[in-house]
Amino acid sequence: MRYFSISDIESLTGIKAHTIRIWEQRYQLVTPKRTDTNIRYYDDDDLCTFLNIATLSDNGYKISKISKMDSAELISLVKTLQTNNNNAHTQIQTLCNAMIKMDDTEFEGIINYCIDKIGLEDAVSEIVFPFLYKIGAMWQVGAINPAHEHFATHKIEQKIIEATYKLQVKANDRSKKYILFLPPLEQHELGLLFAQYLLRKYGHHCLYLGQNLPYDTLKEVVDYYQPDFAFTVLTTALGDANTENVLKNLKNAVSETMLMVTGNRIANYNGDETGNLKIIRNIVSFIDLIKN
Repeated sequence: MRYFSISDIESLTGIKAHTIRIWEQRYQLVTPKRTDTNIRYYDDDDLCTFLNIATLSDNGYKISKISKMDSAELISLVKTLQTNNNNAHTQIQTLCNAMIKMDDTEFEGIINYCIDKIGLEDAVSEIVFPFLYKIGAMWQVGAINPAHEHFATHKIEQKIIEATYKLQVKANDRSKKYILFLPPLEQHELGLLFAQYLLRKYGHHCLYLGQNLPYDTLKEVVDYYQPDFAFTVLTTALGDANTENVLKNLKNAVSETMLMVTGNRIANYNGDETGNLKIIRNIVSFIDLIKN
């Protein structure tokens, strides 16, 4: 059981702390617990309740009406909204709720619904990536542990892999050869898997090498395969190596091959981007690049 302050609830749900206090006084909406030293806190169930309340509020429901619902009614209405609403924020909130509860059926149902309604490309770009960003905020306040993140990312990765294998790749005279990999100490494959899906969708050839690839092995593969591009994602701290050193090692390994780099670690990079280094700032720019 995790404990959350009112400021934690605010950052995770978007409901202002001042508003929460007013709702508690006026509607007895959620009663905070108290420690032995009389410090107020909320638990996992309270966080799920606030996520549901935020979802309903975002969809136009008045708090005076929400306050009259019991827990079962609240959950039922949110599920109805989720299956009849293409609003990205609603889907993100319900994904967070399902992840906190580790509800496998509910989480997969939401992902499947989003993919069925708007396709994998838009579902990942508009819903999954913002959801992953919210996971980062939950990490910071201790709302989730590594098991929650593994649960969510594994389910999403499965969907991307399934969709990738279903693609009928149609090569054309603009098709390019890509190698996709993660450097040493980098483990997060979701972004790499999505890049593979997009590249194959738009007719390019992919050699997928996965996580934690040594630099000397990368050099050997580049020399042998002769790709047009090498693509990687920098997400984690990568131990003691700073971004400049990682990029230097990568550029040395790929030699003259164009190196594409994206990820949270590189999003605000302001260093040298000359020569064979291309920084991918966001998914839209990457899609435009590989389509053209």
